[in-house]
Amino acid sequence: MSKARSFTLILICALVVLPIDGEGAQNKSEKWYTYWGLGGADPNYPSEVGSLLDLMGALPGVDRTRMSMDLLGFYMPISGKMLAGVVVNATADRLDYGDQDWMQVNLYTYAASTQYYTRQVGQGLFGRLDIGIAAANISYDIEGDTEDETSDSGIGMLVGIGYAYPILSGTRIAFNLNYAMRTIEEEAYSTVGFSVGGLF
Repeated sequence: MSKARSFTLILICALVVLPIDGEGAQNKSEKWYTYWGLGGADPNYPSEVGSLLDLMGALPGVDRTRMSMDLLGFYMPISGKMLAGVVVNATADRLDYGDQDWMQVNLYTYAASTQYYTRQVGQGLFGRLDIGIAAANISYDIEGDTEDETSDSGIGMLVGIGYAYPILSGTRIAFNLNYAMRTIEEEAYSTVGFSVGGLF
């Protein structure tokens, strides 16, 4: 099991046993919200890139970690059920060999984002849509040979569903299942991600 999946599983288990009455927690409406999330990812690359990463990941002694992240999310309510704002959605795919050699592919979307809740903001089922500027970055350090290269900008979109649960006044936990699509330098990238996030 990868480190990202192990972390997500531990976090879910910890939240399940917390002595918090979710129904009694106040879902206080805020003037603005911040959102952060972390979880596992299953990225899909253009054929040549994907084949190379899969081949490298299958080598003996290589540890591969794939993570999905939502960073710097800031939202404002535009109704009792809808948030609009900005967020960075990212996928990190890292291969470690030994103590020093590594390679990492990062995919980013810097997006305008909306979240629509079926009950009220921060509670119950919700849908999410992000649209913005996408980019890819590859970096590595192999036997002292280092490289860090970022692509030209492209277009990215994310659609997702989730469930939010108030656990304390002003604090909600959100479970997300997202599908991100990016077109970068005329190549298509996609990622299925599951994450656990906090809306504050």
